[in-house]
Amino acid sequence: MLRLTFWFVLIANLACSFYAARDARGLYSDGVGYLVTVYGHQWFSLFDTRTIVQILRQAPVVLLSRYTPATLFQCGQAFTLVMLTLPPLLCALCWFIAPHNRKTWILFPLAYLLIGFAATSMHAIGEAAIAASYYWILLFLLLFRTGSTGGRALFLLLCIPAFRLHEATFPLTAVLVLAIVLCPATDRRERLFVAFAILLLAAIFVYQVRWVAYPQFPDDRGHIVQGLTRLEFLYVDGHFNLPLATGGLALLALSTVFFLFITQPSDRARRLAGMTAVAWALVAFAAMAVAVMVEQSFSPFAQLQARYHPVIISAVLGTAVILLFRYNLPDRLWMQPTTIFILILLCAAQSVADVAATRRWNAYVVDLQSRLVNGRGLIPWETTLHTASERADINWRLMKIGWTLPFSSIAFAPNGVVNAIIAAPIDTTFRPFDPAQPDQLPKLNGVDYSPYERFLTVQKSGGQP
Repeated sequence: MLRLTFWFVLIANLACSFYAARDARGLYSDGVGYLVTVYGHQWFSLFDTRTIVQILRQAPVVLLSRYTPATLFQCGQAFTLVMLTLPPLLCALCWFIAPHNRKTWILFPLAYLLIGFAATSMHAIGEAAIAASYYWILLFLLLFRTGSTGGRALFLLLCIPAFRLHEATFPLTAVLVLAIVLCPATDRRERLFVAFAILLLAAIFVYQVRWVAYPQFPDDRGHIVQGLTRLEFLYVDGHFNLPLATGGLALLALSTVFFLFITQPSDRARRLAGMTAVAWALVAFAAMAVAVMVEQSFSPFAQLQARYHPVIISAVLGTAVILLFRYNLPDRLWMQPTTIFILILLCAAQSVADVAATRRWNAYVVDLQSRLVNGRGLIPWETTLHTASERADINWRLMKIGWTLPFSSIAFAPNGVVNAIIAAPIDTTFRPFDPAQPDQLPKLNGVDYSPYERFLTVQKSGGQP
């Protein structure tokens, strides 16, 4: 049953990722800006403190753009696939790290994927999901593979990239320190490892906190605070983050089952856990119906604002793992058929929501390409808000990330032929390039700007393109 659950969750995540990659869903938000920059320079775009994550996910685009005839859009598909498959693949490694008699602990990384990553997967460009997944590997190595000199050396070696992984993962660094402190050393070699590991992790923690206190981009802190204080990670403009709500209720159900088995006699605990499972099943099936039938259950901006949710959930679950491991509580307290049932239904509910989100994205891409084919020259965003399709207009507003619109106009131009570029909204302050100036257009292999430039010349002369 455990092995089946592992493969079910992994395959479901990968299948949803492949479907999302078909129309390059990862180009929502900053993703399209990264793609155009990396593809244009045929090299990595490394300008922040998250170097390791950036290299992991940009490497395929660099290789494809340098050594193959892959188009910009095809690289966008590959970029999407890498961003969405890295978290489940990294967590899957935990299955192979855990010893044969400790495979049950894989339930915690799986729970992270379904509760933490699912709530922000629409914003695939968010680095925190990949960084948090990397920390699960470190935690499993620390708990299960540091009994030998080689295992200890491997753990310390893999800790070094955490310096440039993601500054917001400092709570997960603290979780690793907690794990080391609570696991007493028994001999001189272990004490030496503990001292060196704590020193290394303390340095990583201080480095990460320094970038949180003094961020590279000060505006980011304001956006994060706004997202938290206004609950924008859950609800924005009449639309709510369904995967986050579903995952939160699943975490409550899992905690309830554990609490029952730790506080109640076995028979009573099983009976109450069964009732919890029934209640959860109703919630899960309701979530699937809502994902398919309720338009307001899709909120890409809320998922953007939930981009640090993977770190929060990993910190909570990681701390639970350490306490269970340290005090040697029996697996039967949390490894129950009810637990498996909750996770499998959660996986189904989150997969339905993810597929529904991809369908909305695909509809948006069809609408965007239609506008680009029928448009001519530079199109003010304000003139694109109302069409004959109410659903298309809703998607258009939901997907709006102002400064990325010119990039999207290029990336999704059919066959790489650019007839039109949709300008950023008037109130946009960050503008990487001015599409009204042809010499500023990104230089990209396989992209033909000549129709756009002709139409733009006519516009500037006062004629109609």
